Amino acid sequence: LHAALLAAAREGHLCLEKTIIDDPALSALLPEGRHYLPKYAEVEDKIVAEVKRLLQLPPKDITSFAKTKQERAIENALMHPLSLVTGGPGTGKTYTATQIVKAFDTSTIVAAPTGKAAAHLIAKLKYPAKGGTLHSLLLGETLDAKLVIVDECTMIDPFLFARLLSAIGPETTLVLIGDVHQLPAVEGGSIFADLIDSKKIPTTTLSKCFRSDRKEILDLATAILQGNVEDMRTIDLGFSEGNLEKIYQKFWQYVKEKDFSNFRILSTLRKGPLGVDALNRFLFEKLQPTAEEFPIMITRNDRRTGFSNGETGILKGDTAIFGDQQFHLHELPTYEYAYCLSVHKSQGSEYDDVLFLVPDGSENFGKEVLYTAVTRAKHSLAIDGNPEQIAAALRLSSRKISGICDKNHLIIIS
Repeated sequence: LHAALLAAAREGHLCLEKTIIDDPALSALLPEGRHYLPKYAEVEDKIVAEVKRLLQLPPKDITSFAKTKQERAIENALMHPLSLVTGGPGTGKTYTATQIVKAFDTSTIVAAPTGKAAAHLIAKLKYPAKGGTLHSLLLGETLDAKLVIVDECTMIDPFLFARLLSAIGPETTLVLIGDVHQLPAVEGGSIFADLIDSKKIPTTTLSKCFRSDRKEILDLATAILQGNVEDMRTIDLGFSEGNLEKIYQKFWQYVKEKDFSNFRILSTLRKGPLGVDALNRFLFEKLQPTAEEFPIMITRNDRRTGFSNGETGILKGDTAIFGDQQFHLHELPTYEYAYCLSVHKSQGSEYDDVLFLVPDGSENFGKEVLYTAVTRAKHSLAIDGNPEQIAAALRLSSRKISGICDKNHLIIIS
């Protein structure tokens, strides 16, 4: 059983359920319920205890005013110490966050798992707010603000989630925002989805898209969520028999225009001929003799410089440019070239144009990897992959197993 639990943990699950254990002999020996490694039992209990603590705080007495879903989210935040907002791209999550900040008109902290996602939300708010990555903001014991808004919550692993909830004091309101259909955290767990499914926390689901320019892409995203292979085959979004040379020609258009920020190649895999590592090597070698600028990505958090894992910039000679800031190359923490990003690393970012590669092996990530990649594109999307691989991915889900919604059967394996 211990080996089975370790294998499940490597796949991101927090526990195993007796009903899904394939080995009949092992299953027959086990009592009913869920089975945990100690650290996952502890962190899951911590999350549940902190959620209960927040939900037991008395709601504020306000006059109901909600007529739209956005107003319902604002009302939930004003009334309850903990509330959730979920929705797909273009449904107004950022607008809703802005309106919540406006309604509170008080000290606010805005956070996200990545620096880029936090900076994006702060830039959209138009109201004073302290912001940063969750890791940097949780260095202290508490988050000292009346309102804390956390974006891209699907990316938060269980241990960071537990720290976040513990840092919320009785006078602080916490609003968690994310797209529940995106990929779960790399480190494991699907905590944001679990909290929504618990139906214990006031939740607003934004479903209406306010951006008509993305209709075709969002129709594809809907087909993915529904597992509708036929709908995907009828949408003409650039399926091709692509090769490396064709990929190079596609990227060269943007290199000539020095417009990296509006285009990105995404791959589901790190390794293999169409994986992130191989593609970045190939494109760098092809472009290095003539290109003057190279897209890069920071690969670890660095407290000294303030860089966060996942931040992207441009390298020009010995100068690295991140937004309106410039750094000497030697000032940077570890980085890699970023012509191509993994779908996981692309979360929290959007690009005008996306080339999405679906190599063999992608089906193991489930439909969430397809949905996440497709919804990074704002205007145009090209998908390069074997239709059978895509169909196989549509039949699977990367949702992780936990007992957040039901803690009645907690069995710890040491």
